[in-house]
Amino acid sequence: MSKLSLRTHSFIWGGLAALAVLGLGIWVSSGDTGMIITAAVVAVLAFTLVSCLILDNNFVGEMVSGVFSWGFVQMPGLITTLNLDGLIWLLAVKLLFWVLGIILAIICGTLAIALGLVVSLFVYPYAIIRNIRHGEG
Repeated sequence: MSKLSLRTHSFIWGGLAALAVLGLGIWVSSGDTGMIITAAVVAVLAFTLVSCLILDNNFVGEMVSGVFSWGFVQMPGLITTLNLDGLIWLLAVKLLFWVLGIILAIICGTLAIALGLVVSLFVYPYAIIRNIRHGEG
């Protein structure tokens, strides 16, 4: 690891994440003031989320990964017959389960990021104060 502290890394990478979100929001907004304000708010939330994840002295990372893991479920096994109708049914249901699994993973991933963004706003002040007072360890 470089000689930069975790706090410095959290400022740099959090700032880059905020800059990317703000730039994307301004580019997509086409001059709409409401969308630019929304992009600025999401940029602040992105800064706090990335900083909390890098500081790693809080529960935000575990919460986000826990909610992410909800989307990865094992689908039930299928019982089928060994005729053409049974094999077609097996393939169709396996494909349906695959699509449902991807949709569930995307939904849980979006929920994890959204929860992380909101929670990190309240956790970040305590995380940065703890990092300043107690150092890296």
